[in-house]
Amino acid sequence: MKTDKQKIAKIISIIGHPLLTIPLFVAIMMFAFEDTEKALLNSALIIGCIFLPLCLRMYFKSKNGTYTNFDVSDRVQRKTLFTFIIPILIVVTIISFITSPASNFSISVLFGTILVIISQFTNLFIKSSLHVSLNIYLAALAMTADLRIGIAILLLTGLIAWSRIALRRHTRKEVVFGGLIGLIISTTMLYIEGFFNELINL
Repeated sequence: MKTDKQKIAKIISIIGHPLLTIPLFVAIMMFAFEDTEKALLNSALIIGCIFLPLCLRMYFKSKNGTYTNFDVSDRVQRKTLFTFIIPILIVVTIISFITSPASNFSISVLFGTILVIISQFTNLFIKSSLHVSLNIYLAALAMTADLRIGIAILLLTGLIAWSRIALRRHTRKEVVFGGLIGLIISTTMLYIEGFFNELINL
């Protein structure tokens, strides 16, 4: 029987699932700062080409028992998740640079792809928390638009990290490792974006 602590942890984990937080953020940011045509294109690229196929795969694989759960918390099972999504991410990254060359959007997609690729390699010896790494990355993206929103997402990520441990989906070491990946990739991405923005403004 689930305790109140586990119930709260499950709610936080669901709210903070990258398959929910990232598409929602992308849609809001695109329609807030881009014209309608560009917003529709970029949203369709990210949500339609990455998150929708991924959600469907995870749902059906968890239903038929191939995945133990929707989060794909088993390290061995997670290998097939990476082999499915990384080729899609690479294709989407290429398309983003064709449609939005050297823009903050394309650079963000590129480093998001790099984050997942690094997570695939680290998965060979540790199952780093994608919930934590991707939401830290999301917080960094949000900070470029509004510092307060970025800080709020970062605080939420702290709760998400706790929830993953409370639900026994990750150990403390796995959560910390996910956090380090998210922090390193986010810092690098912000530096590169700042560099390109300076070049554009010269």
